[in-house]
Amino acid sequence: MRRFHWAVAVLAWAGAASAEPIAEQGWLTACDMGMSPPACLIEAGGYALMVEAGNGTPGDVLSYLAGLPPVSAIWFEGTLSDMGDSTAALQVTLAQKVENIHEGNLQALQGDWAPDGEETPFQIRIGGLEWQEWQGDEQLDAFAMIPGDACGDGTSPGPGTVISLYRLGDDPEADGCWLLEYIDDSTMTLRDAQGDQGAVGFTRVTP
Repeated sequence: MRRFHWAVAVLAWAGAASAEPIAEQGWLTACDMGMSPPACLIEAGGYALMVEAGNGTPGDVLSYLAGLPPVSAIWFEGTLSDMGDSTAALQVTLAQKVENIHEGNLQALQGDWAPDGEETPFQIRIGGLEWQEWQGDEQLDAFAMIPGDACGDGTSPGPGTVISLYRLGDDPEADGCWLLEYIDDSTMTLRDAQGDQGAVGFTRVTP
């Protein structure tokens, strides 16, 4: 839910813009029907798209989204407005669950992970499609995650889920690309696809 509440805060400051139609695949990453108004978050193309009740999205569509598991692949159609640097408001007219080979891996990635053998208290925190880097209690950086079969520059590091990272901010830029080589409930291995870190093992950090 961290990305969800971050998007709410940013959208409060987003400048108004003319409505733009959209139809594409994305990820339903969170819903909070206890909010006022109730809302869901869809992430697509590095954007966090807020879907609020009473903002043009039919109630049955919002209820359908709320019934899906977090980080579900969907096809959606609608209209964008109030676009910021990495956020926008979204009125959804159609939403449908679709199959995506990366869905299971993205769901398994959710949570906090510490690199094996790291002496300093560094960890990554994954919520939805946001990758945050933390040093103790201090957040160092945040990135939008775009999953696929290759890095943003076309590099194909091997079979599996490839995660391109784009720094969140006023001028986002590609900042990394990792291949998910292995993951289970408590461990995972990521391979640096564009740098020289090679394979890095991580252990899940339990609350």
